[in-house]
Amino acid sequence: MGRTMDLGAARVEITQTCGTLTFPEEVDLSNGEAILEQAERLLDSGIPALIIDLTQCAFCDSNGLNVITRSQMRASRLGVPMWVVLPQRGLVRRVSDVAGLQRRVAIAPDVETARRALDAARR
Repeated sequence: MGRTMDLGAARVEITQTCGTLTFPEEVDLSNGEAILEQAERLLDSGIPALIIDLTQCAFCDSNGLNVITRSQMRASRLGVPMWVVLPQRGLVRRVSDVAGLQRRVAIAPDVETARRALDAARR
């Protein structure tokens, strides 16, 4: 099993196969930069894959989308596959859809689906 750390703005879980960054209930100007720093540290630590989980997030403005986009750019540079888990409905899903997030990152409906996709890609 992995270890879970609440190191500030987002919850981080690290296993042998991936790191998962779980967004808090709200992501905005007050915590977006701190979450991005967490994502960058996680990617720089050498994790084999990254999942960004927004299922617990009820509000996400452009700062949250910036975290995802910049994380994807860094993950691509490092050769680390990345998936974003979005809720099926709600404001976060609508904001992500309007911003065209699904054209830039791989989207999964839940963490298990993202983990299975990462496992399949490794084979």
